[in-house]
Amino acid sequence: MSDMTERPTGSPPFGNGGYKPGRVAWIDTAKGIAILMVALAHSVQWLSLTGLTPGVWDRINLVFIVFRMPLFFLASGLFAGSILARSWPALWRTRLSLLVWALLVWTLVRFGFFVLFPTPTGIEETSLVDLALAPVRPSNGLWFLYALTLFFVVMKLLRDRIDWRLQLGAAALLSVWFFARADTGNIAWNGICRYLVFFMFGCFFRDHIIRFVERRGLLAGLLFGAGFLAATLAALASATRVPFATGVLTFVSLLAIGAGLVIARFLTRFRGMAWLTFVGRNTLPVYVVHVLFVSAITSLLLLAKGQRWLEVLGPVLPPVVAGLAVLAALGFWRLTRNLPVLRFGFVAPDWFATGRPATSSRNTAGSAEPVEQDPR
Repeated sequence: MSDMTERPTGSPPFGNGGYKPGRVAWIDTAKGIAILMVALAHSVQWLSLTGLTPGVWDRINLVFIVFRMPLFFLASGLFAGSILARSWPALWRTRLSLLVWALLVWTLVRFGFFVLFPTPTGIEETSLVDLALAPVRPSNGLWFLYALTLFFVVMKLLRDRIDWRLQLGAAALLSVWFFARADTGNIAWNGICRYLVFFMFGCFFRDHIIRFVERRGLLAGLLFGAGFLAATLAALASATRVPFATGVLTFVSLLAIGAGLVIARFLTRFRGMAWLTFVGRNTLPVYVVHVLFVSAITSLLLLAKGQRWLEVLGPVLPPVVAGLAVLAALGFWRLTRNLPVLRFGFVAPDWFATGRPATSSRNTAGSAEPVEQDPR
């Protein structure tokens, strides 16, 4: 069929294939950076609330709100184009079933863990009401899985029905509104409203983004990074004086994403950074497990609170605890991924994914992203 074949009305004239078949290693590296930043954010939250690390880490966390999740969702969108072209049954079998299964299983595991080992932060993690409402109002750190599932469903429904420019424009306005202090009172729905635009952007502009990044060097990445830091600090500083000033963070996030992608591509060139690409290819076990280890490590550190050595280590504790939690999460996954029952923490059983009795374990994703990427 000719490339000049007319596209359906409202379909984006780009973004769904052609430029780079298969996996793109630096996108996995970017996802690795993003998931490490998520782990660091949770580490800061636990350690700050328990008084084990200086308050400056809270301010650092706030600055990187425009980096970690926008980068994560855009990277997810870069893989989404061909997936959305699949039939609904294929979409469920190859993508949605894993996301939904992981969300259900780890919501229950997380609830049970914090019943047995209460969080030292005082954050409510064992509310039966929140557990019952989780399918419509997630209230814990697993909301990314909920959002990603919803994004796939929404974009599948809108595909070839509403012009892509209207979709992207509406999502951008929604993001600006929620960065400018709009609040649903729920972490998941706030995140959904802020970050849908980045998933769409990655999906619609996939080829353009890859081409743009692969033509930029490290200096461009550093300049993007300096720009996003300066713009974010300015927006946050003026937030108390200028109404809705933080609405610009939607656009500042594009600078942050540019920095993350370009630097990820630069790092991918070095063999010594292969571990970061590996982490990015296996984000699911890190995402669902690391908080449990962050909480456990924080509880152990609290036993030594007040001791001199812990006060000395306080300023560097967040990255140390985050790193240990990520290593522990990956270790737990490696130990359990082939064990009966336990392996279903990271793979949807056949009966759930296909509606048929198990015959083989083909749906074995270790990441919340495509295993079979962009089939042509």
